[in-house]
Amino acid sequence: LLGSTFSHITLPHFAFNMFALFSFGQPLVDVLGPENFLACYLSAGVLSSLGGMMIKLMTTCTTPSLGASGAVLFMASLTALLWPSAQFGIIFLPFISLPAQTMLLGIVALDISGLVLGWRMFDHGAHLAAVATGFLFVNGGAKWISEYQHYVVKVWRDMRARKV
Repeated sequence: LLGSTFSHITLPHFAFNMFALFSFGQPLVDVLGPENFLACYLSAGVLSSLGGMMIKLMTTCTTPSLGASGAVLFMASLTALLWPSAQFGIIFLPFISLPAQTMLLGIVALDISGLVLGWRMFDHGAHLAAVATGFLFVNGGAKWISEYQHYVVKVWRDMRARKV
């Protein structure tokens, strides 16, 4: 599940995903911190791959899926949900710029259409899982994760204190 996040079929596929990640990355690193950014990216890669696999199982789709687009779309969804009025551009149409929230809704509509109509060019299930994960993260997930991190650190410190 994680390996597919780092594998790409073509160099342009890799370049597009990394350009998109670079575009969203720094503001999110500033908000999350580098460690949590990496944890979010890796977790989003696994969860979006899992979501894509589940949809493929339900639809009996046998098209393979590779790439970081699930993890990158998670980062894009965080950006759109945290800063909905930020402007997103389209790399192939540089003269078009839309509010982040509008662009995200457009991507979701495109991916839902892709699932319903059976389009196979993109892993629409992985994309939708990434956006759903981003939505959950922004709406309470980050707080739950932070509380869990504090609990784990406390347990770890208590265990180390008993060994001394």
